[in-house]
Amino acid sequence: MSDIYDVVIVGAGPGGGTAAYFLGEARRRVLVLEKESLPRYKPCGGGLSSRLLEQFPFSFEPVIESRVKEISYALGKHTVTIRLPANTMRMVMRDGFDTFILAHANVEVRQGVAVKKVHELEDRVIVETGHGDRFEGRYLIASDGANSIVARSLGLRQDRLLAAAIEVEVPVPPDTFARLADTPTFIFGEIRLGYLWIFPKSKHLSVGIGALHPKPGELQATLRRVMARYGIPLDDAPLHGHPLPIYTRREPIASRRTLLVGDAAGLVDPFSGEGIRFAVKSGRLAAETILAGHPERYPGLIHRQIGLNHTLAVGLGLLFYHLPGLCYVLGVRNPFATYAFVDLLSDQAGYAEVILRLFGSLPVFLLTESVAALAGLLGGPEHQDRIRKAVYPA
Repeated sequence: MSDIYDVVIVGAGPGGGTAAYFLGEARRRVLVLEKESLPRYKPCGGGLSSRLLEQFPFSFEPVIESRVKEISYALGKHTVTIRLPANTMRMVMRDGFDTFILAHANVEVRQGVAVKKVHELEDRVIVETGHGDRFEGRYLIASDGANSIVARSLGLRQDRLLAAAIEVEVPVPPDTFARLADTPTFIFGEIRLGYLWIFPKSKHLSVGIGALHPKPGELQATLRRVMARYGIPLDDAPLHGHPLPIYTRREPIASRRTLLVGDAAGLVDPFSGEGIRFAVKSGRLAAETILAGHPERYPGLIHRQIGLNHTLAVGLGLLFYHLPGLCYVLGVRNPFATYAFVDLLSDQAGYAEVILRLFGSLPVFLLTESVAALAGLLGGPEHQDRIRKAVYPA
């Protein structure tokens, strides 16, 4: 079978769904090929900025799992919890989130269709499936993940760097859930070049671990050990492993008629491991450059709007993971640093601004904590809290 579309999109993740939505709104003829049946489970923390969701002209309320009120950080025996400004972050499950975006796209969707190979010609791209079907499009957008078949077929991103992650969806007793609800927890210092997380959803916890170059079995053992300490026994809960394509340098992410987005383009933040935001952003940029008739501009836009920022993230990550104790005391405990990262997640700031705000706020943070400590000694915890509340905006 042969049929020519304006754009064929491989993969219905956030990048593919976003591209499909904006292309459909522009009345382009679009085909989305998804190898699984929607909704399908995808291991992912699912933390999103509210501003990211506001890019779409429809409400995501039906798929919001929880609202984040504060964030906790732990290093060894030390824990700090920082209150967030209201309505800044949300939690979602990827199965519902991905399906919800695609449901709003005015495009054709074929599910259960696995792409086998891609051929690019002068004027079109040919997609062959495992069922023997053949589809043609003037352009192709690949949103088929870290091990992208499209990228392999066309020789793109051949030297990609992959980190490893494991996630588990865990039902817990009501008292445990109440203790961790509305408060994502990041746990440092348990594994080299990585961290663990506990993300609350509507009725369960998403817990996981990610690291660069872990030893065989290290992720599983560390995850079980640390979660048991938090009262979250994993027992026989299925562990979902997945690769994280970490961005460390500029790589070929496009050909004449094919654009890679999201994990297929390797756009995961090398410091935080965040991926959804860059999938959405790259999906929209891919759609916009095709609609403008200049898809050749896509790699440059990605490098300027995402890649340069990620390059700074590499340096910050190396500093953090090599000096975790110092960074925890001077950075993680500093509420201004968390506020800067919230702005980063909402695309209101880049890593350059985050670094400037982090170091620029150090004198205020250190002075505030010194005065608060003195007030606590003289007047008790209430006076200590009063000093902090007067300085920290959230």
